[in-house]
Amino acid sequence: MVKMGHRVPDAIRPVRYAPPPGVTGQIELTSLTRMRVRGGPDEFIAPQRLEFDLLIRVEAGSAVHTVDFTGYPLAPGDLIWVRAGQVQQWGAIGDIEGPVFLFTPSAIDTGTWDLIRSADVTTPNHWSAVTVAGTPAAVALDAALAAAAMPARSTVEVRDAALARALAAALLLLVMAEPEGSGRRPPTHEVFVWFRDELEANFRTRHKVAEYAARLGYSTRTLNRLARENTGLSAKQLIDERVVLEAKRLLAHGADPVAQIAEQLGYDDPSNFSKYFHHRTGTTPARFRTRVRPTAEPRG
Repeated sequence: MVKMGHRVPDAIRPVRYAPPPGVTGQIELTSLTRMRVRGGPDEFIAPQRLEFDLLIRVEAGSAVHTVDFTGYPLAPGDLIWVRAGQVQQWGAIGDIEGPVFLFTPSAIDTGTWDLIRSADVTTPNHWSAVTVAGTPAAVALDAALAAAAMPARSTVEVRDAALARALAAALLLLVMAEPEGSGRRPPTHEVFVWFRDELEANFRTRHKVAEYAARLGYSTRTLNRLARENTGLSAKQLIDERVVLEAKRLLAHGADPVAQIAEQLGYDDPSNFSKYFHHRTGTTPARFRTRVRPTAEPRG
């Protein structure tokens, strides 16, 4: 299943993909019951930053699962997809049951990821039962579950290939499963998708729109126009939003001093980082940490 890792400079507890003996490829089908037994009661208490993707279909019970400060109430038939790099916190994991796919991003082909990224401005984490039931996404997910359960009568490689393709189809169809009227829509231009990908990869070191414009070969005016068309925010606001999200993750779920967090996010001067954070959130990093972690002792 998984095991803990300790990589710097990430202050949040990272969890690496580490399949048990007998699991081949980069996709594992398990269950919440088996996860609880293998992980032990302490594994699911603290927040985690996964280095793999987690897709759960709830078949019984209810709980709240938190992803990046948003709590998602889970009920039978719901799906939740936590992607690599996001910070999650389990709720009452003992109260829900269902199958779980664990897979590395490289388990899904690049073409599928490109289509998923281009299908919507933001990929959701949660789908309700009523949204998924009876859709092609539900059929594809059943096919993935069946492929994972198949004995390798011919070769393991054939079974793993079938599983990867079925899971890729399920993920791609999921992003198309949102009901009409939800307000979701595909990006207006592929350049916005490129900007979004560049931002995710480089927000720790690139804080200026001009840096992304130079990297992509477009003007800052074009990036700002596309950002507003797709999100209602300027390109600079999207950069700030991503930096602040990471800062909140590190402050809420880690114990590093504010000065160290500032350095991780590309700020040489902690005071400048504190002013930046305060200007965009209305509070200081230390006060934010105290508010979301009342028992924590803020440092820095």
